[in-house]
Amino acid sequence: MNAKERVLMSLNHQEPDRCPINFRATDKVIADVCNYYKKDYYELLDYLNVDFREVIPDYIGPALKKLDDGTELDIWGVGRRELITEISRDVYVNYSPFSDVDKVEEVRNHKWPTVDLYDFSQIESKCYQFEGYAISTPGIHAEGYHGVFHLLTYLFGMEKTMINLALNEELMLETINHITKFLVDYYEKMLQQANGKIDFLFYKDDFGTQNSLLISRNMFLKFFAPSLKQLTELADRYGATLILHSCGSVISLIPDFIDLGVKVLDPIQTSAKDMDIKILKERFGDKLTFHGAIDTQMDLPKSSSAEIRELVKKTIDVLGKGGGYFFSPSHRIQQDTPLENIIAMYETVNNY
Repeated sequence: MNAKERVLMSLNHQEPDRCPINFRATDKVIADVCNYYKKDYYELLDYLNVDFREVIPDYIGPALKKLDDGTELDIWGVGRRELITEISRDVYVNYSPFSDVDKVEEVRNHKWPTVDLYDFSQIESKCYQFEGYAISTPGIHAEGYHGVFHLLTYLFGMEKTMINLALNEELMLETINHITKFLVDYYEKMLQQANGKIDFLFYKDDFGTQNSLLISRNMFLKFFAPSLKQLTELADRYGATLILHSCGSVISLIPDFIDLGVKVLDPIQTSAKDMDIKILKERFGDKLTFHGAIDTQMDLPKSSSAEIRELVKKTIDVLGKGGGYFFSPSHRIQQDTPLENIIAMYETVNNY
């Protein structure tokens, strides 16, 4: 059984020879793990028996702007700067181009990015490089490929997005239409050029906080469900499956996710309220495949390696029963995670 067969078997709620495995981490953690095993990135994925690979089109647009203070603008005009702390190195949004926009005409007349910024012609050949693996569109680390809600908060800023969702519905819907058009065009180009070789469309849009939802269910259904439905239907048309990444406590939206065509839910943030894996499996395990669930917020950085080994076994026993589970950390493994815990995690999943 190869990696792709293993993943698709679990997706179809059958138990394969072993639990399908994925890996994701910050660049610094990846470098540390590669250095420990004396392998490059793809050698590491092979060594850890990772069953997934990602393909991404090449950017061929104009050089993206970098401001004097180090801020880098993406294709949406959103600015980010690098922030380095004792335990992390990442980039964070520090400029929102729509922070002063309040009229629909401004959004309508804005010069929106198009998929012409990318070369999709090499997607199929990139897929051939990963023959035998489950192939996905870019995952959570790929800047610029965020979901609709994410992009609203980046374009307007979080506070103004929340105010506009409540008080300026027309402005939000106009912006959402433009974002959705780009995302649908982008993913459809990838799926077309892949000629059936892409298995998963990875779509990331966080709707949860640690304890509840970021927005009401009614707001989700009004503003964000239609675009999610378009993307699940797009994936279905090309024989692919949409993986929805939504951090936080999203249990109250899971029935809606399922109704909208979501078949795989990521990242299963078990440290968030009500995201208990036993309850999730019992309530939704016949309709959803779960991706993630090895908590990067509390468990991986704060547990002993022995505790991590037990956590891995328990998670596989619960979520992997009858298939329907892809093993993965619940987000990118962060720099505060002890290397021995990462080693323990992947040694255990490969030998359990």
